[in-house]
Amino acid sequence: MNYEAITKADIINYRGYRKDIQGTKFSLYISNYPVNALYLKSRIGNSDLTLAELCCSVGVTLEYLASGFKKVIGVDLDKDILDICRTNLKRSGCIAKTELLLGDVFDDDILKRIEADIVIYDIPFWYAHEQENQGNLIDKNPPLKALIQKIKTYITSNIIIFSPPEWEYDYFSNQLGAIEFEQVFIEGSHNRNQIYLGELIKTEGKTKIELNHK
Repeated sequence: MNYEAITKADIINYRGYRKDIQGTKFSLYISNYPVNALYLKSRIGNSDLTLAELCCSVGVTLEYLASGFKKVIGVDLDKDILDICRTNLKRSGCIAKTELLLGDVFDDDILKRIEADIVIYDIPFWYAHEQENQGNLIDKNPPLKALIQKIKTYITSNIIIFSPPEWEYDYFSNQLGAIEFEQVFIEGSHNRNQIYLGELIKTEGKTKIELNHK
């Protein structure tokens, strides 16, 4: 789906979001696909555990994973986006088991407030930003190795990183060591990579998952 050619309604319909989901065209475009979030819930869900998502945006991943966990926590730097996330989680019926934090995910004080068994880091500034002339993806984000070390120090070693499909295995393995680098294909198209760390690694190295909306 070419970003320039599609509408917000196109994104909602194609991906299968709730019809009343809130968010701008761009925030929904860079959000997780429900089919992938449900796959993740089947892979890592545990009703005894708490999951946190750093850079949670409008809350799509949290909405679909919430039923698989005791509690979910979302963190985002943008107050307006976090307000939209709160609205979405209320409408989906999972706000009661959700905690939302406003702040920078590279801030030690924010990370120290998070008590979670699994952390998802959803790398912001995805490729659609390049279409909007917002520059290099890596340079606009916190240093990956340093941020992951902070997460390990303050929260947990069980981490999942969402990355754009353009980012390669070698970049992450050189930064982070032993990883599972899962290439996610949705309807035959390489949609994203999911990098698993700690006890979440099932197979070290490159893996692949094929998903379809139905």
